[in-house]
Amino acid sequence: MWLFPALLLFLPGFSTAQDPITGPDMVRGQQQGSLTVLCPYDSSWKDYKKYWCQGADWSTCKILIQTDASGQLVKKDGVSIRDDQTDFIVTVTMEELRTSDADIYWCAIERTGYDPHFEVNVNIDPAPETSTKIVSIMAPVLTTTASTMENTGNYGGTQTNTHTWSLLSSIYFKLLVFLEVPLLLGMLSAVLWVNRPQRCSGGK
Repeated sequence: MWLFPALLLFLPGFSTAQDPITGPDMVRGQQQGSLTVLCPYDSSWKDYKKYWCQGADWSTCKILIQTDASGQLVKKDGVSIRDDQTDFIVTVTMEELRTSDADIYWCAIERTGYDPHFEVNVNIDPAPETSTKIVSIMAPVLTTTASTMENTGNYGGTQTNTHTWSLLSSIYFKLLVFLEVPLLLGMLSAVLWVNRPQRCSGGK
């Protein structure tokens, strides 16, 4: 009678480990983002296919994706799975997450009869409303700036006077260059022209 239990220890699928496959109890992802689930398994299940199943009821869950015998990455409908047969870890990645993806999932091993499995609760957080936050942050700043300028009193007047004086100084400078300088040059030329004949007559 004792020989039968002993033989089970050497058969694949009858591991002495309590859980043939494990994983995280819960993972979180963000809408429009991605998440990755790592499901380690016992080495005795190395040559078995693994799959990712969705649905709260294990008996009726929907298989979304399954590994192949090569252990290479398999991808389908935004979900990928890979069986690392060296470290004995199944890696599942879900991309372009939607809020409807929040559900109960299962890391499972395919075998004849009862499939070992582990429950993973996947939660999806809504994407941050970036544009709305930027508007709500900028609006008070603009309002505060406007009210501050209206209520500055002397400071506001000083800024206005300074700006006005700068404009007047600029205009005066332009008038000085374009009007007064040529006028002075003309007067100087006239004086020189008037004095030149007098010097000549005095010499005779």
